[in-house]
Amino acid sequence: MAPGTLTTLMLGPLLAITLAGCSSRPSQQDIARPDSPYCLRGGDTESFSCDPSVQAKVEPAPAAPRSSSTLTDDALYADLAEIKNWLNSEKNVLADSTASSDESDVMLPPPVAPQEAPEPAPAPPLPTLLADAKYRESLDEAQSLYRQGFYQHAQAQLTQLIGLYPQRPEAYNNLGVMLAESGQYSEAISQLQRALSTHPYYATIHANLRSLYSALAGNTYSDALGLGRNRPAPQLETLDAGQDTDAARSITTEVGHRLESWAKSPTYAAEQRAALYIPGFRPNSKIDHAHWLQSLASPAPALQLQAYELAVMTPDWVEVTLQAGPLPPQEGSPVQRVLSLIRINSTWLISAEQPLQH
Repeated sequence: MAPGTLTTLMLGPLLAITLAGCSSRPSQQDIARPDSPYCLRGGDTESFSCDPSVQAKVEPAPAAPRSSSTLTDDALYADLAEIKNWLNSEKNVLADSTASSDESDVMLPPPVAPQEAPEPAPAPPLPTLLADAKYRESLDEAQSLYRQGFYQHAQAQLTQLIGLYPQRPEAYNNLGVMLAESGQYSEAISQLQRALSTHPYYATIHANLRSLYSALAGNTYSDALGLGRNRPAPQLETLDAGQDTDAARSITTEVGHRLESWAKSPTYAAEQRAALYIPGFRPNSKIDHAHWLQSLASPAPALQLQAYELAVMTPDWVEVTLQAGPLPPQEGSPVQRVLSLIRINSTWLISAEQPLQH
């Protein structure tokens, strides 16, 4: 048991006896000291008379917390004050521990209006690989200057063209070809790598890079053996804005017509839609050709080709990333696709079609 608790238990009977012997005493806040010391000390003995003639003998309490057997006036008043403080503290503890069911003073946070979901941003237009007339003319002019022997003028023309059209691969590639023919392999490789940064899947650029790396490795091997560099410069291929040498039947023109047909094909009959694809076409490994043909029977609104990016992988294979949207005044989200087309018997057919992955 704690010392404070023991003191409280001992002082309880003392307070009751003292108050019983002096019932006429005023409140504890204004207690006046009586003339008779026996009346004041009555609670400390078994004689509770306030008669001055009665000489009560003070017997020490067996479990008194104090070392003195007699309580002085100051000590008793101090004990009374301690009891009062204890009662007040117990009252406060009881008040704090009692849960209140009154919720009238509970402050709830103000209601927050639900935030509306933001409108989905429209898909950005895709870059097109089709060159405009000014770009094509400048590219052809640089090639003409180079064939005539004006090498520095041709390279300056291509450098200027790169500054005007930094997202196109042809000028980078052709400048790299010119630098490689003059033996500047490191600078040529740098230009070809910049070309690939604009169109990573351009097969011609990859082939040019492989040839350059092979020539550079051969020169390094010859230098290590102390042999002369008698190897001819690698034969690299220039680019002419994605077109074939025959402008009338260019790859970009033929593929462009096929893409226009693909955009309008949702309104075609199932047989006409299927004719745009290779025989036995399957959209993925989970859907066979027969089920795919059945899915073409449901007509849908035509689309409008908005932009596309074309990369010539080989003379008979191109990769196209396109974006198409609904025809006005219809509304809807644009669709983006990645198509692979191959040329079979002079006709470009879709061999693969997948949604564009961002």
